[in-house]
Parts: sequence; structure tokens; C-alpha cells
Amino acid sequence: MDTGLLVATIALFAVLVAACLLPAVADSAEDAGDGLTNVEIPRHTKTPTYRPRTWGFFAVSAVLGLCYVGLKRPSIPNAYTDLVTAVATAVTRNPATVNGYTGHQYPATQFLAVGYMVGFAIVCRASLGRRLVIALHAALFIVMSVLFQTLMIVASIGLHWIIGPFGIVATLSNLLIGGLVVIRLTFTTFVLPKATAVPNRRPRWPWDTILAACAVITALACLIAAYAFASEPRNLTSMLQVFLPLYAVSILATALFLPLWLMWWVNRKYPTPGPDRPPLDVIVPAYNEAENIARLLRSVDVAAGRYGGPVRVVLSNDGSTDETEEIARAVFRHYQHARGEVLNGPNRRQAAALNRALAVTDAEIVIRIDADCVMGPDALVYSVPWFRDPRIGSVGAAEEPRRDTVTWFHRLRTLETLYQFKFARVAQCMVDGLVVIPGTFTAFRRAPAMAAGGFPTGMNGEDADLTLHIARLGYRVISDPRIVSYEDVPRSPGEFLEQRTRWSRAGIHVFARHCPFRVGSAGPRIWLWSMRRAFSWLALQAGMVAPVFMLELAAFNGSYRRNVITFFLLYALAGAIPLLISLPLAIRYRRWKSILWMPTWVAYAFLRRLATLESTLSLPTRPVRLGVATATVQHRPAPAVPPAPVLHTWSPET
Repeated sequence: MDTGLLVATIALFAVLVAACLLPAVADSAEDAGDGLTNVEIPRHTKTPTYRPRTWGFFAVSAVLGLCYVGLKRPSIPNAYTDLVTAVATAVTRNPATVNGYTGHQYPATQFLAVGYMVGFAIVCRASLGRRLVIALHAALFIVMSVLFQTLMIVASIGLHWIIGPFGIVATLSNLLIGGLVVIRLTFTTFVLPKATAVPNRRPRWPWDTILAACAVITALACLIAAYAFASEPRNLTSMLQVFLPLYAVSILATALFLPLWLMWWVNRKYPTPGPDRPPLDVIVPAYNEAENIARLLRSVDVAAGRYGGPVRVVLSNDGSTDETEEIARAVFRHYQHARGEVLNGPNRRQAAALNRALAVTDAEIVIRIDADCVMGPDALVYSVPWFRDPRIGSVGAAEEPRRDTVTWFHRLRTLETLYQFKFARVAQCMVDGLVVIPGTFTAFRRAPAMAAGGFPTGMNGEDADLTLHIARLGYRVISDPRIVSYEDVPRSPGEFLEQRTRWSRAGIHVFARHCPFRVGSAGPRIWLWSMRRAFSWLALQAGMVAPVFMLELAAFNGSYRRNVITFFLLYALAGAIPLLISLPLAIRYRRWKSILWMPTWVAYAFLRRLATLESTLSLPTRPVRLGVATATVQHRPAPAVPPAPVLHTWSPET
């Protein structure tokens, strides 16, 4: 064993890991906003109808895949394996054992990651210099992968680990390394919002950390069990070792949610409606919503009647050019249980419209609902009792598709919402881990919302940003499945991609604002759920390359050709892991027609993955300035906030 070379390998790998994380620590130099409500960054670029860059990405991926599977001299997989062998042999001085380990690795995962990075570098909207820098991240990934594979081999030899399942462990480790590289690529490539200036006043509720840590341990145990299954000699096929670990992120997410959901199921206790009926303000941002605004406003009046207390509705008309205002005023004149008013303003987009409405509210509890939704009749009845607890800052609803129109997207969205709102979100509530209360229905305290500056303008994801700000100010966030809000669902692939691209772009913006490396960790919602989402970006986007790669493997390799159906079944099933949860829930809530559409889930999941790619293609990129730092750490004075609520230690029994 060459000790000096081993130390140098460890040191170099540590330096490269730091190089991946440091850009996420530095604040954005391009955002001229205040870190609160005002975000000043260039707007995204609208995706053309025919998506030439997206198709270009697939074309580049196909060419790279042909090089990977078609070139024999030099062979790309063999070249990578030889490189790992050379470095590991230099460190261990044990070529025979090293060859045993490297002979069981399948560098296809490395290709998927490199294919994504190189393909993105070619088709993205950026200068030539920035494209070259993006492409260099592929080289960074390969170097880090080789170094870590070497360290794994050294550890395996020292601990006498069996050689057979080395390929699976190597694939999983490459996913982790790829996640680090993608974080660096994100924070150095795109113009992102600066970190939030809202101080972190969240109490250290110990039960949240303990339960979240137990969920992580349980999820890892599930992965170890899957690893043990795949490590059996009869299961040590290249198919399992290459493609199964690619979907470890999906497996890990469900394994994280399941124990927390079971604890919620055993301990679920909801506050019951009482005689207290505090006044409520309902704010509705609207821009050209004539098609649904009457349906929404009538549903609010029905909910107000069920509630029985004073309800004021403020429609913030954001410069609509259709009949939104006239329809709203007509509905308000026929209100029986609530009172309504229209607040007109110029078109400055949704967050500005929300802030205009929020500024004229005076109730302690505010309800925000989007104009394309319909409020459930008992939404106010069930949401208000939560606020008897001074710790609760925001309450969300379970979303369901609107029922005035039903398409294929409505059927599949029903299955998706069952997983999200009847399973995942209630599980996250057990550890105060919700990252977003969607704008389809949000009940929140006015004081912390005003202290945070309201809804941020100039970025996507204003609902998630407000959720995280309320949590940073020391309040808990809850999702109650009894509360129902009926949302609008896209009716065509183009509408669906536009919506999910916007949501994915919002995830990137919000993560930049609340990145734990910049502003610290505000509980499990940051150190667990936000970081899990960040690392899943690689798996989601690299997974776009997988179908093309599998077709090329089948075309050029006879052994793979025999298993091509198995490959695509694995691809479909791995992306449909949430259906294992959605199916019993669909039976429980009698969503029979949606169950019939389950076989088409793979197409729905593919469109969702496609939107994650298009979200990055639409983001503005930074210029390359040699010798000049692209970001600096900025320290801003903390804004004034109201006194923290009286808080007590949280436990599952509370």
C-alpha cells in the first residue's frame, strides 16, 4: 500500500468535494433585490412550441450513446475501467485484487451523467465560454468518480468485502457524486436569487430531528435489503447493477415517507371545529380568469356559510383584459355569507397581485387561493381550528383535480395527488418537514407573512418561499387531508409541460434562496427534504438519457437485445414506485376510473422528467468572467419580525 499516494487521493477528493459545495455557500451577485420580497433577476426564456433545444438534447444523447456502445477501439467503458484500475493499482500495489473489483463495475451510470452534462452544454442558452465550463463538469464528475472508486477499492480490500456486488455500490456512489457536481453546475451556471434575509428563529424541536433520523435509518435499511437481494449471485446481472440503482432516489423517497406515515396513521389527531369563529380574509390573485372565477367565488361563499364567521374576499385583479372584474362584481352582489371586493391594479404578475391584496387585509388569519381553483365546502371549517395552537403558522389542503372537465391528465393527476397529499405530505408533517403549501389553498398567519415581506416578486415559487419563511420565523406548517381544494389541471401535453416546467424552475429558485449552505438549516424540511430534492435533479435528468441508451444497447449488443423488454419494464416500474402507494389509496377513495389508467403512468412520468430538463433550459445563464469571482458572500441586517410565539416541545402525542 502506497500510504503517501492514498493520502494524496483522499486530499484531492476532499478538495473537489469542497469545490462542488463552495458555490452553494456564496450568495448571488446578480440578484439586485433585498433578500425579502424583491428579487431582481432576468426572467426565464419562454420555451418554443416545438422545443428545438429539447429535441437537440435527445439527438446529442443519441450520438453520445452510439459512441459509448459502438466504439470498440477505443472502448469507452474499457477506458474508464482501465483508468480506475491504474489509479487503484498505484495506491494498493495489488493488481490482481483490483482487477477483481473493477471487473464487476459497469460504468453506464457515468455515461448517463456525462451524457446529460455534455448534452445540456451543447443545447443550453449560453455563451461559448459558459458552454465549455458546463462541459468541464463532466470531466470533474469523471475525476471524482475515479478517485472515489479507488478509495472504495482500498476500503474493500482492507475490510475484506466481497467482490460480487461492487458494481451496485459503485453505481450508488456515482449518483451521490453526480448530485454534488450538479449542485455546483447549478450554482455556477444560472442566475439565481440571493439567499433569504429572514432570520432563522425556528426552535430546535428535538422530536423532529429524532423522528427524521429514524426515518432515514429505516430508508437506508430498505436500501441495504434491496442491495442484499441484488447481490445474490443469481441476481448479479448487468441489468440490475446498471439501471436499478439509477432509481434509488425514488425508492429512498418512499422508504423515507412510509415509517412517518405509519406514525401519523397511528397518532392522527385533528383539532375539531368549536364555537370560535375569528374573522378571515380570503385573497385571490386573478389575471384573465373569466372562465373559472365565478365558480371559485361561489365556492368561497358556500365555504363561508359552512364556517359561520365573518369572511371577507379580496379579488386582486392583476390588470385583466377579459371580463374577470365584471363577473366577480356580479357574483359578489349575490353573496349570502361573505362580503367581497375587487382590488384593481396594473399587471405585475401573481406575487405582486397577492401583495396588493395582503396589504389591505386586517384579519389575523388569511386564506390564499388561486383563481383557477374551487374551494372545498368545509375548507374554512377545518383549517381555522389549527390556529388555536400558537405554533401553527400555515395550513394546507389536499388537492384534487377540478371536476368540470376530465382528461387523461386529470386521471393521472388524481393518482399523483393521492400519493402526495394523502401519503407524502402527512408523513412530512410528523417532522415539520413540508417544503411548500401550494397556492391552490393556503391558510396562514398574517403577522409572520408581513414580517417576511409578503410574497416574493421576480421569481417562481412564491408559495414555497412564503412557506419556508413562516417556518424560519418559528412556526410549524401543517397539511390537513380533510381540507380539499379543487385545482385546475392542464388539458394538453403543451399545457402540462409548461406547468411542470414552471414548478421545476420554482424548485431551483426556492432552493437557491434557502440553501442550507447559505442560510443554515431550519429543521428537517431543509437538511433532509430540500437536500433530497436537490440530489434528485441528477437522477431525474440523467434518467432522460436512459431510454435512448437502452435502445442503443439492444441494437448493438446481442446479450442486451434479449433483455430489452425487461429493461423497459424496469424503467417503467422504477418510475412508477408511487403507484404502489396510490393504488390502495385510489381503492380507498373510490377513484376507479383513474386506476384503469395506471398502465399509462410511464408516459406521465416521462413528461414530468422532461419538464425538469426544460426548466433548466429556460433559466438565464451567467457570463464567464475569468479572474473575477462569480459570487460573493453578502451579510445583510436581519429584518424586523414579530415576537416569536410561545412554543413548547413537540412530540407525536401533541
